[in-house]
Amino acid sequence: MSKSQAAQSDGYKWVMLLAYVLMSLGIWSCWFAQAPLKHVYWEKVFHLSDTKANLLLSLPGLVAIFVSLIKGRWIDTYGVRKMMILSGILTCIAFVPRPFMAANFTGQAILTLIGGAGVCILTATLPVMMYQWFGAEKAHTFIGIGAGSFFVGGGLGILGTAVLYGPPVTDVAAATLSATHVLTIWSVVMAAVTVFWIVMAKDKVVAGGQHLGAFGTEFKNVMGSASAWLIALYAIFIAGITVCTMGFLPGQMIVLHGLKPQLAGTVVGLYSIAMGVGMAILPSFAGAVGKKKLTVILCAITTAVWIFYMAAKSMSIPELLVFAVIFGFFFEAPWATGMALMTSLPGVTPANVGLSSGVYTMATNIGVFCLPLVLGGVMDAAGGPFKPSGNWAGMWAILIGYGIALVVMFAVKEKAAETAKVKAESA
Repeated sequence: MSKSQAAQSDGYKWVMLLAYVLMSLGIWSCWFAQAPLKHVYWEKVFHLSDTKANLLLSLPGLVAIFVSLIKGRWIDTYGVRKMMILSGILTCIAFVPRPFMAANFTGQAILTLIGGAGVCILTATLPVMMYQWFGAEKAHTFIGIGAGSFFVGGGLGILGTAVLYGPPVTDVAAATLSATHVLTIWSVVMAAVTVFWIVMAKDKVVAGGQHLGAFGTEFKNVMGSASAWLIALYAIFIAGITVCTMGFLPGQMIVLHGLKPQLAGTVVGLYSIAMGVGMAILPSFAGAVGKKKLTVILCAITTAVWIFYMAAKSMSIPELLVFAVIFGFFFEAPWATGMALMTSLPGVTPANVGLSSGVYTMATNIGVFCLPLVLGGVMDAAGGPFKPSGNWAGMWAILIGYGIALVVMFAVKEKAAETAKVKAESA
C-alpha cells in the first residue's frame, strides 16, 4: 500500500488523532509553562505587576484575534496538514529560543506573540480535521478529545514547570538559571512534536477538492443565524475565563490557602489535566443529550462548584485536590461542545467549515487576550495579587464571567438551527 493509499484508509485516522494530540500537548504545555513562573519569577524576582505578567498567557489571544479568520480560510484552501506544519514552525520559532532570553520579559513577550499564530492554527484546524477523518456524526466526540489535549497540555506545562523550577528564590541570577533549565526542556518537547507531525501527517481530503465561494459570501453563510453570533459571544467568555483561572489559581492558593508554590502548581496542574479528561469524555454525550443542552448542564454544574469553592474559604490540601479534579472535569468541556455546535449550524459546509472554526477561534482568543487583562486590573485595583482582597476580587470576577457565558449559551436556539439545516439540505 502506498503512502497515499494509507492516508486514505480508515485506520490512518488514529495516527492522525495521535499526531494532532501530540502537537496540542506540545504547544499548550510550552504556552502554559509560564503560568507558575508568573508569580514566583516575573512578579517576585522582577517585580512586574500582575497585569503585565499576565501578558505571557494572554498575548497568543491578541495575535489570534487578527489572524483567525484568514487562517480558517487557509485551512479550507490548503488543507489541515500544511497548516499544522505552519503551526509547528511558528511555535518552534516562539518557544525554542526562550531559554536564551529567560530574563528578558520583552523578548519573552515577542516570542509568545509569534507563538499565538501557531496556537490559532491549532485551534482552527481541530473541527475540520475531526469532521474529515471521523465524519459529522462522530466529530463532536473527537473534537472533545482534541480540545481535551489542549488543557492536558496546559496542565502538564503548569505541573512540569512547578516541579522543575524548584524552590522560589529572589536572587536574579539563581532564578534566571532555574527558569532557563525549565524552558530548555519545553523547547525540546516543542521541536520533537513538530517533527512527528511533519513525518506522519496526511490530508484526508485533497485541498481545493470542493468549490470555495468568495470570502464575503462564505462568511455570510457561516454567520447567517443569530445563534452563530451568540455562540461567538459565548466563546469569548468561556475561553477567557479558562485562561484567567489557570493563571489565577496558583497565586490564589498561595495567598489564601498558604500553599507552597510547588504544591500550588501541582494542584492547578491536576485541575488542568482534569479539564482535558472532561473534554475528552463529556462531549461524547452530545449526540444523545444535544449540544446546547449538554453545554448548559455542564456550565451550571461548574458554576455551582465554583460557588462552593468561594463559600468554603478554607480548605485542606486533600480538599483542594478534590476540588481541582471535580472543577476541572466539568469546567471546559462546554468550550468543545460550543465549537461542535458552531461548526454544525446552517450555512456551514465542507467548503467553509474552516472559516466557521476561524470565527469561533477568533472569538475564543478575544477572550483569551482581554479577560486575563481585565482580571489583572481588577486584582490590582483591589489590593494586588499578594493580598486576600485582590484574590477575592479575582474570584468574583471569574464567577461573573462564567455566569455570562451560561446565560448567553442558554439563549442559543439549537433546535431552530438544526431544523433550518435539515430543510436546507433537503431542498
